[in-house]
Amino acid sequence: MALPVTRRDVTAALALSCLSGVVRGHAVSAQERGASPAIGDRVNRLERQLEDLRGTLKIPGISAAVVKDQKLLWVKGFGSADVENTTAATPETNYRIASLTKPFASTLLMQLVERGKLDLDEPMAKYSPEFRQRFGRGPITVRHVLTHTSHDPSGDTYWYDGYRFSFLSDVVARASGHPFRELLVKNILDAIGMADSVPGQDVLDDRAKWSAFLDADHARRYEAGLGKLAKPYRLDGAGTVRSIYPPRGISAAAGLVSNVIDLAKYDLAIDAHTLVRAETQGRAWTPATTFDGRKLPYGLGWFVQSHEGARLVWHYGYWPESFSSLYLKLPERKLALLLLANSDGLSAPFSLGGGDVTRSAFAGSFLRIFVREESLGRALPDPRWSQANDRFNAEVEQIATQTGGYRYDAEKASHELLTRWLDDRRRAAPR
Repeated sequence: MALPVTRRDVTAALALSCLSGVVRGHAVSAQERGASPAIGDRVNRLERQLEDLRGTLKIPGISAAVVKDQKLLWVKGFGSADVENTTAATPETNYRIASLTKPFASTLLMQLVERGKLDLDEPMAKYSPEFRQRFGRGPITVRHVLTHTSHDPSGDTYWYDGYRFSFLSDVVARASGHPFRELLVKNILDAIGMADSVPGQDVLDDRAKWSAFLDADHARRYEAGLGKLAKPYRLDGAGTVRSIYPPRGISAAAGLVSNVIDLAKYDLAIDAHTLVRAETQGRAWTPATTFDGRKLPYGLGWFVQSHEGARLVWHYGYWPESFSSLYLKLPERKLALLLLANSDGLSAPFSLGGGDVTRSAFAGSFLRIFVREESLGRALPDPRWSQANDRFNAEVEQIATQTGGYRYDAEKASHELLTRWLDDRRRAAPR
């Protein structure tokens, strides 16, 4: 039996009601969306920025959503989920979300903490024989792995390590008595109505193994979900070519298949404090600290940073040469951005594992349009990302004169990163 989920039915109803009447695309006016003209204009501009970046980075398809004030404000697909068969990317397109799986693992672990079934300061060796075999019986705790501070000296050094994070699947299984995949389905995916999501691309390969949850209804939904899975692509020189899917399984580190609508339901459930209590979520969103009190960029399964007076809680996903993703929350503003892509171009250029989401041109565009403009009380013109680096810098220097002090430093840094990445990909292409 799965661990109980507080107010499960209420949250599912809330998520579904918030998703009804969703705005799809920029053709709908601000008045039709029930939004203020200012919000409608910001949505339209965000669409143009995302499309500009998608084309510049040669990403075949992106699906995007914005959640605001416990409602899905906007959702849209850009480009192609399957280039060869001319299948458009839509809000319902499923993607391998890669490391966006990690916040889901965090939720399961924090549920176990709330129920007194797990102490994060216990050794990993207690829960994972394989972890013990590979890394010894040393002082590495569950908390160290969950905060990416398991490298020497444990607890004092941040080093993003998705491989070690995957062993948290064993912690979930040992502490709960249920496999990670089963608990993910029963305590999150089913609990909040994430009906299009699939717990691993391989879930239907051995149906008897997952009989605890894989009844006929789940099997039909997973078949349909995998049928909507985008094809992966990679940038080869100046062009995009078909790639291969990442490993098909799932762990605490990666493997969930989902779309932006289902991820918006997860975002709504987090803010409704249904999956874990508010104070528990607050612990997950508290950055780890070094022995001398310095804040590190990662909490319990989430990146956490401050930017221009705003708290940013976020995660990215990056499967090289196949898929990438971004989930950015501003809890105090009740605002979130969700992006999924079928190449690695959403994440690869920006080295996000270091813990600074503002390096991302996608995140920076969203923050400029939805956060900085509101703080400054003035419009901030949007740059054209498709330009060469010198022309881009010249343009932002010119438009900065219209902003009353906004300098576009983050945009310039992001453009330099994406330009360097594109140049590297061209040089790496076979001749």
